[in-house]
Amino acid sequence: MLPRRKLDPYATIEVADPLEGLRIRLTLWLLPMGAFAALAAWGLSAVAGKMSLPDRILLWPMALGFLALQFYLWRNPHRIRLVWQISLGMIALYEIFSLYYEAAYMLHQRDGITPAVLWFPMVYLMAFVLLSRRQALRFSLVYLGLGLLAGTIGIFFSPPLGVSATNTALQFTLSNLAYVMLLYIFAHLRHHYAQMHQMAHTDALTNLTNRRAMQIKLDGELDRARRYNRPFAVLVADLDHFKRVNDTYGHSVGDQVLREASGRLQQHLRESDSLARWGGEEFLILAPETDLHQADHLAQRLLESIRETPMSGVHITLSLGVAYYRQGDTVAAILSRADEAMYRAKAAGRNRVVLEEQLEDVIIPAHTTLPDVQ
Repeated sequence: MLPRRKLDPYATIEVADPLEGLRIRLTLWLLPMGAFAALAAWGLSAVAGKMSLPDRILLWPMALGFLALQFYLWRNPHRIRLVWQISLGMIALYEIFSLYYEAAYMLHQRDGITPAVLWFPMVYLMAFVLLSRRQALRFSLVYLGLGLLAGTIGIFFSPPLGVSATNTALQFTLSNLAYVMLLYIFAHLRHHYAQMHQMAHTDALTNLTNRRAMQIKLDGELDRARRYNRPFAVLVADLDHFKRVNDTYGHSVGDQVLREASGRLQQHLRESDSLARWGGEEFLILAPETDLHQADHLAQRLLESIRETPMSGVHITLSLGVAYYRQGDTVAAILSRADEAMYRAKAAGRNRVVLEEQLEDVIIPAHTTLPDVQ
């Protein structure tokens, strides 16, 4: 009998790259900078009287292309990956053409290379920053291959090269191969960092945000509420009598109930809301731009989503406590009020919502102890 393979709970989690937001911000700056750099290079080359054919043909279209992409990105921010691909393609075309021109007409006359060709390796770095690891590697290899092909064709049509020019061409080739290999290693490290970041902020059973990541979101939302005086609500939800599910049906069924419950809760949240597994069978919902009345409607919707149909053949209900941000609040204070409201919902009979303003009105049956949250 073959041994059972140990499953990696994170194997099916899509890794969220923490550099994604930085890439988007960089693009909004790089496009106008690229347009300015192209125009500056064209102007300075014209003043110096050393305008090369690639500069004369491509710099103006590149500048206009970058500005057009900037305008397109403002109108279509969701198409940023297309903008990255077109931008890299424009720069790569210019560099490959410049490399051919350098090899065919200029290399035999001097020891060094033109300023345009000095930027050739920068395209690799841009690719590995803007694209995914595999896309960047494929792009870089194709780009390098086309560049070396263009350079080889240029050398074929050029006058014979001296020893110094030959050394320049050889060092250029070897250094570019080294750039690609080193950047690929960097991309591997970045990928593993993204995996570790995902594992540190994701619950392995439900694939929800975990307590650590939600704490960061709560701190950020509190800062925003204090700065702009914006409302937000926190909901603490706990599955009722969940221990009985594990005791009666086993932990495998209990785990499946938790997964199904998290899926139902997620389906009934708004796009701006955040759901986390807070601990055990307890979930926490952060609802930005939400007052207590709106949070009550949200909680009732979540309550109904859990009790409407059985999960894995098990009928189960939910108890929810709701609190909202008050001037001068701390995260601990809001969580304490939401937690207290959830305990009161448990003590008052479960399968209900209790708002923090109802805490004084909830009638707790005699001989009921608040710590019982099963």
